[in-house]
Amino acid sequence: MDNIEKTIKINELKLMFFVGLTCAIIFFFGYIITEIFNLGLNGIYATIGVIVIMNFVSFFFSKSIVLRSQRAIRMTEADYPEYYNMVRSMCERNNIKLPELYYIQNNSLNAFATGRSQNDAAVVVTSGLLNSMPLDEISGVIGHELSHIVHKDILITSFVTTLVGVFTIMAAFARNASYYGTSNRRNSNSSLILIFGLVASLVMPIVGTLIKMAVSRSREYMADATGGEICGSPQLLAKALYRISNNGSEMPMANEATAPLYISNPLKNGLFSKLFSTHPDINDRIKRLQEM
Repeated sequence: MDNIEKTIKINELKLMFFVGLTCAIIFFFGYIITEIFNLGLNGIYATIGVIVIMNFVSFFFSKSIVLRSQRAIRMTEADYPEYYNMVRSMCERNNIKLPELYYIQNNSLNAFATGRSQNDAAVVVTSGLLNSMPLDEISGVIGHELSHIVHKDILITSFVTTLVGVFTIMAAFARNASYYGTSNRRNSNSSLILIFGLVASLVMPIVGTLIKMAVSRSREYMADATGGEICGSPQLLAKALYRISNNGSEMPMANEATAPLYISNPLKNGLFSKLFSTHPDINDRIKRLQEM
């Protein structure tokens, strides 16, 4: 229990750090634009407005944004009664509030949790996982996702998912600004616009990737360890991860922003994606669970 409390406090500090980092990056971005286009105080006020709106949306609407983007369907007990009862039993046994349950129509084997807290949590699984994985192994996957809820790191990942989406928009804006700077030679700041646009369009995706990696890798190991305890056997989660690792189905709804949410990386594993993967090596995770 002490480890869980310690993890919760660390995650709360992480959230504060990432909120501050995001505000600083967006404010710097807005300040540069204000200076280049000579917007004065209006540019600063607009930047502050963007920061307030982004944090408000990230906190209150990130769950619904994620669920819609992943085409998640709200589940009823009648849809998958055995699975529904299993999750409810696990929650009652571990004194965890039953989260909203969703599924995605896709043949891959994957799952994720999202929300702000236990009172606003949702667990999402693919129909492929429900239809092809034994129920006891599914309990290992659910244990992993429930541990994300218990650790209070679902808000961090939901926030980061929204943050990466904002960075993607900012990078696109920067590319357009650089194009504007080269095409509109009447603008006295065209050189500055070009330099800023090129640098920002390169830096923003890298910053987003580094943030995703910093958040995701360490939390997966902790969620595996606690998830094994929640489901009652680390071996069940190890078996589930092995089965997931051998499933080659793709998830077209997943993207760079939402990938860190999933229990296993839903994107294609090319050389580049392995180097900058948001998930630790699944074989290493299985080995650690087996040692438990």
